[in-house]
Amino acid sequence: MGGVPAPSKVFNPVKDLPSMKGKVVLVTGSSSGIGFATLQHFLRMGAKVYMAVRDEQLTKDALERVEMEGRNPGLGEVIWHELDLTDARTAKASAERFIQKESRLDILVNNAALISDLGKLQFNNDGIQLNMAINYLGPYVFTKTLLPLLESTAATGADVRIVNVGSHGHKDITYLDFSSKEAWNHKFRFSLLPTLSRYKYSKLAVHLWTNNLAKRLTAENSKVLVLIAHPGAILSDGAIRSLKTLPFPKFWIWLLGTMMYPQEQGAFTSVFAGAAPRDNPEISHGAYISTPNVAFTQYPNALDEERQKQLYEFTEALLRQLEV
Repeated sequence: MGGVPAPSKVFNPVKDLPSMKGKVVLVTGSSSGIGFATLQHFLRMGAKVYMAVRDEQLTKDALERVEMEGRNPGLGEVIWHELDLTDARTAKASAERFIQKESRLDILVNNAALISDLGKLQFNNDGIQLNMAINYLGPYVFTKTLLPLLESTAATGADVRIVNVGSHGHKDITYLDFSSKEAWNHKFRFSLLPTLSRYKYSKLAVHLWTNNLAKRLTAENSKVLVLIAHPGAILSDGAIRSLKTLPFPKFWIWLLGTMMYPQEQGAFTSVFAGAAPRDNPEISHGAYISTPNVAFTQYPNALDEERQKQLYEFTEALLRQLEV
């Protein structure tokens, strides 16, 4: 769909990737959808996995689902970690709490995202559209705060990685201003699907941030590997929830089910990016892993170093202003 190849039909993370026993993995937005499937794969590979989400009731339901669907064969451990990405302050506080209770972090998967605002613009307390707050700024602060723990884990010789979930949709965005809060709040009113354009804009920000972070870590001789993963065209829990708001939801779920893939397969790229051996030809610092677990070249708007710098500098200025 959209020129993106299908996920692999033969890939099995448990059989095709190394055991994750002894590894600590944190997956944001993992109480449902692709994040939940990512968490399941890592559990079945034997990891200790933190379900980093905001809602405790959703977490309880998700933990019950984990047990019902099984953690075999690796029998990894799953633990809830409270994370609210809508506000940069709560994102930072969550990372600080994690550092207090864990001595290591091997893999951070920034998966959480607001896919659709259902056409209703929403803003956080700092006046930032929720798509940019949840999909970009919150993960930026969360990752920045966790970086010392990631670095100290890497210093022990562990293979440490940050996997940011991006999107091929970044190629469609021609509005490339990231220099102000007003730019971040661009409404894309004249877009055919404004909600989708706002989502793609936030994902372009994720690509720009990830590419800039990879360069900065290289300059600092960091051993932490940073990658971007694109899940493909996936009929996730969240997509199904959105479809249920439409007239004739069963028809739309059936129709898209003929063109899209289950979320278990959508998690393949994140798990592959996080756990495939470093000598795998597809794995490298800054790699963009797309379906079926292969490195793709990102589009020029994500590789633009001036845009990367513009986004980084405004983000840091905004955080100073917010005293975060």
